[in-house]
Amino acid sequence: MTNVTDHNLRFRIFMLLVALMVGVYMLTYRALIQAGDTRRAFDAVTSYARYGDWLMDETNWLKLPFRIQESDALPLGEYNVAERLNIRLASPLLRFAEALPRLGNIHTVWLFNIIITSLNVGFIYLILRSMSFSQLVAVTVAASAGLGTNFWAYSQTFFREPLAAFFILATLLALQLGHGLSAGGRAVSIIFAAIGMFLAFETKSSTIFALPAAIVFALPKWNRHRMRNADAALIGLVALPLLGLCVLMFVDPLPAVLQNLLTGIGIHIEYASAATRAYILSPGASIWATSPLALLAVPGVIMFWKRGRQRLVATICLLFAGYIMGHALLTGRHWFGGLSWPPRFLLPMLPVLMLATAPVAEEMFRARRKRLRLVWIALLCYGIWIQFVGASLSLNRYSQSLPPEAKGYAEWEPSLTQPRYFRWFVLPGRWRDLGFEFLWTRAKLPLWGLSFIAYTVLTGVALAGILRQPSGRWRHLAPLLALLCTPVVLINLMSAYDKDPRTQSGQSALHEALAYLASNARADDVLLLAGPDYGDFILNHMDAAMPRPIILDRPLAQAASPKQPALIVSVNPNDWFDVQSLRTAQHLAGRLDRIWALSNTSPFMRWSHRSLERYLAQHYYPLGEVELPESDETVRLLAYSTRSAAPNPMSAYAGDDATDLQYGGQIRLLSLVLPNGSRHQPGETVELSLLWQTDAPLKHDYTVAWFIVDPNTNLPIAQGQDSGPQAGFAPTSTWKPRWPLWDNRALRLPENAAPGEYQIWVLMYRFDGGSGDILRLPVRGAMVREDGTVGVLPVSLTVE
Repeated sequence: MTNVTDHNLRFRIFMLLVALMVGVYMLTYRALIQAGDTRRAFDAVTSYARYGDWLMDETNWLKLPFRIQESDALPLGEYNVAERLNIRLASPLLRFAEALPRLGNIHTVWLFNIIITSLNVGFIYLILRSMSFSQLVAVTVAASAGLGTNFWAYSQTFFREPLAAFFILATLLALQLGHGLSAGGRAVSIIFAAIGMFLAFETKSSTIFALPAAIVFALPKWNRHRMRNADAALIGLVALPLLGLCVLMFVDPLPAVLQNLLTGIGIHIEYASAATRAYILSPGASIWATSPLALLAVPGVIMFWKRGRQRLVATICLLFAGYIMGHALLTGRHWFGGLSWPPRFLLPMLPVLMLATAPVAEEMFRARRKRLRLVWIALLCYGIWIQFVGASLSLNRYSQSLPPEAKGYAEWEPSLTQPRYFRWFVLPGRWRDLGFEFLWTRAKLPLWGLSFIAYTVLTGVALAGILRQPSGRWRHLAPLLALLCTPVVLINLMSAYDKDPRTQSGQSALHEALAYLASNARADDVLLLAGPDYGDFILNHMDAAMPRPIILDRPLAQAASPKQPALIVSVNPNDWFDVQSLRTAQHLAGRLDRIWALSNTSPFMRWSHRSLERYLAQHYYPLGEVELPESDETVRLLAYSTRSAAPNPMSAYAGDDATDLQYGGQIRLLSLVLPNGSRHQPGETVELSLLWQTDAPLKHDYTVAWFIVDPNTNLPIAQGQDSGPQAGFAPTSTWKPRWPLWDNRALRLPENAAPGEYQIWVLMYRFDGGSGDILRLPVRGAMVREDGTVGVLPVSLTVE
């Protein structure tokens, strides 16, 4: 009965610890994509969950595919990380966000590491309890790990390290629970531990560095009287990697013989010594610097050894040495971990270091140990400060805050050694101008902060109450508080759905564009974006699998703003894009019948080249711009028919059918092309290319309108979108005399169009600047209508 009661109590405390950590982490919840690695990882989540593939569509601009083959269904590169377990495990969160209303995708999926990190804290508690540490010690160490170490900073990211730590802890927990069981029970625990290590490796291959430590931890207890050499063997096992660490730290450069040996097996040691020193000795980037409580693992290991826990000591030391040596020797110039809170790569071993602090915590709670308590509290408070600073702003804010000589490198040498450049001293100086970048502060949701403060306080009080009186009334509140966590999180996330400025969530027109696409897109449609300006909005708010968004790199000919000129000024469309983006657009147009485009500029922004719109209008057939309920010149949704390529605007091709139509006495319609023939089904698109030419310079800009008309009633059954020639990119006032110009247009026939022969009518008009009246140009030719203001093309269209 006592054992059952103890297990029940452990489970309740475990739930409260996890809930407490969720409450704390949600107070600093950023839900921000901060690094290229995590952006591509999130792209992989959306691709895997929606399409079952690993194609990089929403981050195509970030790392363009080097090779596009004609056989590729989509001209996209693949997610280049082999270990994808975190992607698979996070995909249910995306499906959950898509299934419920008013949940942002980024806002929801970024909960993944908050959940995992909170569970890690709970696992530390369970392991320590299974090692026979008291409830108070186990809770103190676990909560301190969650609050005063890099657990907190990395709960706000989508990096893989927290999940790797989760499986390492699960492995150790399985092995620890197996100790003292029968042979069958130990076999089961070893099987579960092996599964844990396999899943850790599937999360991140560098967890192989933890394998020697796990093997040692799995060893059964031995009779020291029968195996007198066991301790000596363990000492040697621990001393060898620690000696290796000392060599890497203090022997720089390494002896030529050793350099040649390591180089011969593919290990490049150029950064090994610097990385090792930074991992262990740097006051600004070491494991102890950003997680100061881990310093107490050193006396903790000594105390474990004195208590005869040599196997545990060997496990801790092997994991410590393995992770540091492995990353120092094998990661090369990437040893720092890029845009991160250092040391990123060592996070999976951090919980094991915190396990080693348990004897210190136990000693701390004994009588007359006030100084030790003060040391623990001081290190904890310092760690909480460091973690809060790390969670308060995006990771890239630090490199932006360094002096120019740092050149934006987060691993700049002074930042590792000089206190004035430490992250937790530099970043607070940015709070005045940036504020806190928590989701609830930037979305101006004070109730978010108040609700999680209240929830955290209540959970903490319940946890303290259970520790004081395990059989008291607080134990009944534990399941309720744990269950309450989910609705509190969901309600607050829903309140932030359309208020996050970092994802342009407040732009109604963007939401309307996505709603239109969700209702009108087909399974094979794609949505092109010329640059990542709306990338975060698409990632956060696009719930439908159709159309598939593909974000190109910003065109070279597109200025980012009126004050930032374009990189290239050219009349050659092939110069407007990087090679890969141009090939991507051409490949898509060659395989699809329709392309959607979302633009963040308009004709009223005269500084904007609108390269993608311009290119598609010249080479394919604009179906027109979708009229959204909310008018916004920075949100324009356009559709293009790509069933056929338009006539090459640079060629001397004269068209298929000549016409004698002349508008206003100076504008001639020389010829036309129906690239998909004159026979169509109801609901199909009709593509039309018109070849214009002027005999003299034109003063005004004219708009072209065209219709499919029933000749029996002279009533139109379909109308194309009115626009200037080439979708407005070739205004008539800029035409040069006797220079032919192709104008491509498309429209969609009604689904209920009756079979029969139809005419194509074309007219040109302008708005009178004074009266606002529409002034049509008179038309001369063999076939004109509407009192000589409409020209009839010399072809007929058959609907079958």
